[in-house]
Amino acid sequence: MQTVQQSFIREDANEEYDYIIVGAGSAGCVLASRLSEDSSNKVLILEAGGEETDNKFVKQPAMQGLLRNSKEDWSFKTVPQKNSCWGCENKQSLWPRGRMLGGSSNINGMQYVRGNKGDFDLWEKMGATGWSYKDILPYFKKSEDNRNEEYRKSGYHGIGGPWTISSTAFTPLAGITLDAAKELGYRVGDINGEEQLGFHSLQANVKDGERWSVSDAFLRPAMSRPNLHVLINAHVTKVTFNGKRATGVEFVHGARKKKVRAAREVILSAGAIQSPQILMLSGVGPKEHLQQLNITSVADLPVGKHLQDHQGIIGFPEYWIEKPYSVTLDGLTSWISDLKYKLFGKGPIASPLFEINGIVKTKAADPKLGLPDIEIIFAPFGLGLGQEQDVYNFVGFDRKFIKDYNYREYLNRHMVSFVPLLLHPKSIGEIRLQTKDSFDYPLIDPNYYDDERDVKSIVEGIKVCAQLAETKAFKAIGAKMRKQTVPGCAKHTHMSDEYLECVARTMTTTIYHPTGTCKMGASNDPTAVTDPQLRVRGLQGLRVVDASVMPETVSANTQASTVMIAEKAADMIKAAKL
Repeated sequence: MQTVQQSFIREDANEEYDYIIVGAGSAGCVLASRLSEDSSNKVLILEAGGEETDNKFVKQPAMQGLLRNSKEDWSFKTVPQKNSCWGCENKQSLWPRGRMLGGSSNINGMQYVRGNKGDFDLWEKMGATGWSYKDILPYFKKSEDNRNEEYRKSGYHGIGGPWTISSTAFTPLAGITLDAAKELGYRVGDINGEEQLGFHSLQANVKDGERWSVSDAFLRPAMSRPNLHVLINAHVTKVTFNGKRATGVEFVHGARKKKVRAAREVILSAGAIQSPQILMLSGVGPKEHLQQLNITSVADLPVGKHLQDHQGIIGFPEYWIEKPYSVTLDGLTSWISDLKYKLFGKGPIASPLFEINGIVKTKAADPKLGLPDIEIIFAPFGLGLGQEQDVYNFVGFDRKFIKDYNYREYLNRHMVSFVPLLLHPKSIGEIRLQTKDSFDYPLIDPNYYDDERDVKSIVEGIKVCAQLAETKAFKAIGAKMRKQTVPGCAKHTHMSDEYLECVARTMTTTIYHPTGTCKMGASNDPTAVTDPQLRVRGLQGLRVVDASVMPETVSANTQASTVMIAEKAADMIKAAKL
């Protein structure tokens, strides 16, 4: 098991740095590490949360659910949804975001999925010059130290990079699921390699049984550098300007308002929710919206627009199985599991629990886009794995829904489940300011299932999940669908398209991948906030580097692509200095 490294946290900041990075999440940690490699660069990274070492569950992959609604989570909620989240408390979706060094890389599911080649070629077609697949593949490889011997030989993976990626499946159910996929005619193999469509055993940023987040891989090893200063519990309130040039930031630290200057650049890496929030608080955003809050406009840009998120269903469909292969609450919390983990870094605690990723193109996929429309994640457990509060923290379902759907009946039953998620939503949301107070959370409206095409895709995704469970591979372990009617959907015939649509709109959950709110694009694109160099349009000395710049969300979990964006941005920033 790994040991915690020395902290090197600063008590205060200097008056000026070359680069100020706002947010020590998946992008910010990479930038801090790469920019401080040049000892002549003075770099400051500001993080609103504390150290990731304060919570023991951060390092334990299986305990990710216990970090929801903790002090390490911003615990955002969307505005009530009209077309979705009918089974959620107040029809709001819970949006967890990491509030500590490492950001959401320290609370997420650790799944390493890059995306489709076509995703990045589409970015370039949309005006993001230099972001095609051939341009960005070297940056995926640069970060990576892939431990899968077969994948390492393919030419598509990195060896020796700071970010360890390993295979983490540990139950017989992983092999059974891959057999089921083969039975249905799907390709089984690396979905981060030559082809993407198909199923593979989950790859995750786990090292020696522990979460290996971006703070572990990038920030911690760099923190001893004298030219890198790290300040925690530092809440940035705005970017300061002299005319059209960003000059620094204002922040609250130790109950005091402070300022720090940037000689070269301010870089926002606060994520797809808070980067647009900080921009708008600073006067960069839709002019009419800012005027409503009496915020002086610095640049009239569509900040906060084009919000995309991967929505899906966690907890449907579920199946009980006759073989004792799955993870139960008693098994996960047993003294044997604890001992295996403490002594050897093995067992269920050392796994993110999810075991298989599948990328499919259903008949509902957009033919013009030419990309897969559904990802399927296999879990060797059911939502009955946890108590009522655990179910709420994980998916946000209303307490009455949780009781009515009778999750407690399945506590400690051997079950499996599939998570279908929508990869390319047509429904577009936005983020707006609630007030001009930086401590007030912004208004988040993902607008789930506003476009009927999204519903059609997710319904087809559920059908693929059901088909997998109907294969000989799953029948051999006695897989039987949990057929209790989803509350609110009783008027529809079970498993009909109408029933599945009702399920999707009732059990809607975020899959934690917001993107696009500071969209990158060409200079003549009126929907773009940043240019292909990630500079905020019409301003100097200000960039955004995080998932918010994605012109179109990727056909994958977003963490790997966010790290890639930061790797490429670091090189662009270094080149701009020359």
